[in-house]
Amino acid sequence: MAREDGEPFMHGCHRRGIVPRPMKTPGMIPPDPPPGRRLLREALALLACGVLIVLAIARLDPGLAAATLPREGLLGLVLLNALPALCLYALLVGLLRRALLPAWLVLLVLGGLFAANARKLAMLETPVLPADFRLFAEPGPAVALLAQYIHMDLLHWLALIGAAAFTVLLFLERRLALLARWRAPIVAVLAAGLLATLVAGSWPWNRLYNAHALGFQPWTLSQSSLRTGLVNSLLLYNWQVGTGDVPSGDRAAALAFLHRHGADLRAALDAGADAATLPDIVVVQSESLFDPARVNGVPEGRFLRQLDRLRKIATSGDMQVPTFVGGTIRTEFEVLTGAPLASLGGLQYPWLELARSDYPNLARLLGERGYTRTAIHPNAAAFWNRARTYPALGFEHFIDSSEFDQNRIVGLFLSDEAMTDRILEELVDEGPPQFLFAISMENHGPFDWRPNLDPERLAALPMPEKLDAGGRLWFGNYLYLLHDADHELGRLAGALRQRKRRSLLLFYGDHLPGLAPVYFQLGFKDGRDAREQPVPWLLLDTANPHPARLDTTSWLLPGLLLQAAGVHDDAWFSLLATLARDPEFDPDDADARSGIEALARLQLHGELAPVLEEAMASGRQDNGAGS
Repeated sequence: MAREDGEPFMHGCHRRGIVPRPMKTPGMIPPDPPPGRRLLREALALLACGVLIVLAIARLDPGLAAATLPREGLLGLVLLNALPALCLYALLVGLLRRALLPAWLVLLVLGGLFAANARKLAMLETPVLPADFRLFAEPGPAVALLAQYIHMDLLHWLALIGAAAFTVLLFLERRLALLARWRAPIVAVLAAGLLATLVAGSWPWNRLYNAHALGFQPWTLSQSSLRTGLVNSLLLYNWQVGTGDVPSGDRAAALAFLHRHGADLRAALDAGADAATLPDIVVVQSESLFDPARVNGVPEGRFLRQLDRLRKIATSGDMQVPTFVGGTIRTEFEVLTGAPLASLGGLQYPWLELARSDYPNLARLLGERGYTRTAIHPNAAAFWNRARTYPALGFEHFIDSSEFDQNRIVGLFLSDEAMTDRILEELVDEGPPQFLFAISMENHGPFDWRPNLDPERLAALPMPEKLDAGGRLWFGNYLYLLHDADHELGRLAGALRQRKRRSLLLFYGDHLPGLAPVYFQLGFKDGRDAREQPVPWLLLDTANPHPARLDTTSWLLPGLLLQAAGVHDDAWFSLLATLARDPEFDPDDADARSGIEALARLQLHGELAPVLEEAMASGRQDNGAGS
């Protein structure tokens, strides 16, 4: 461009010290702000994202949202819960050199965590625990089972697709100049170190997160997570009870318990050798089995008719279990080891959280007496870490879902009929005695949906009048599957009674089913809470069919089983059998509980024998002095 005198316009402007503004053209990228302003803007963005994460935790955590602490105390509790998320955010910022994308990813993690916690509380009345994440060490079986509890409609799918698209879009975010060159790796390394020491509970975190001050108690997990916040609860649980060994046994408490029970225990320990001919033993842990007649509006005898029939020729009763609507391995652990779950010092998932699996148990004991040992469970072997645990316990063969015909699914899971068929196939009439430990799967939750059930059978089920449509759906699905479990019990017992060889059948429920709407709408006839309700158990001896009533707890069952089998020479299980039949023994008594937990820990550590010898020697001396 030139003026009329021919001097170029731009040249004239520069000669006069005038710098004209550049002309804007469509699509032109705005110039970068000055470096100082850009760095300030990025720092403010990082700070805003951190504040957003803190606010999200305060809003999503049900304990923090409902907390009644003073403002200062509540702020401190929120910040303690937010600290791990902020460390994760710093790590992602260092790795990705972005502000918004890491914040979005952390928010997704938090949303998933709190959604899973809400679902687990609704279904199992237990918060998310560190061991829940260990299920995903073998992701296939975990995802297959947990997916049954997730129902995706069109809205949920659209939200999921939108979240994925937004995540991809955020990858277009400009990298942070604030973390150019060496700064990004330094931030990532520091954040990773903070996270690692935080998860491990190293100093100074173990002082900052004071369990006593925060009110964390591993034996009341739901209440503790509300008092401390979910993230705090996860950290403190991991530090206090995480993966480890059984706590040490209190020798003095164990001796005091043995002395209090005196003569009966010594008589049991001196009972003598095993029976000459040992029976075959079949144990069936029936998923979610309980007696619906305990619920208001359900008449006695309408359901569990086979169980009621067998009670006339077997020892049976009600049984307290250490878990509610889930956590099958808790009951499984007690029945196999004879040790109360409480003796583990707060651990909730034994096969996942214990550092070892080779503890004294039924399978090993029976193997030492010549039994073949087979476990049967129509679910994936890796679930609950059973693939590693069962061989360590002494089982020679583990038949999991891969050895079942997948066409024999009823509803969501492999049927009890298929499991009964497999039990009967494994039993033979020649050779050494056999121990079969079977865990059913058909009646596993959830019960709010169940595809492919017979609609005519469902419609014919009698329902309490007070149940609404939702409650009828849940209860109907459960009763349908319960009938199958009861029918297979009758079929198995009938087949065992036809065998030439003497057989023992131990049958019991592992916990109550997850029927929250039913429990809420109907309540229980005895007026107690659902968590206090027992499950049925039954022990049938095909060579000695006679009725007996005995209420018990699941950790006493193996003693009763071995006593019926004629195995008397194991001190621990003989002691359990004696306690189970002692009308004066109260497992809920504080002194009895502390003594039993001390003895169980000594047993699991292999340290019980010298304590028993000392107690028996002391008792004989006392008897000699008194004669």
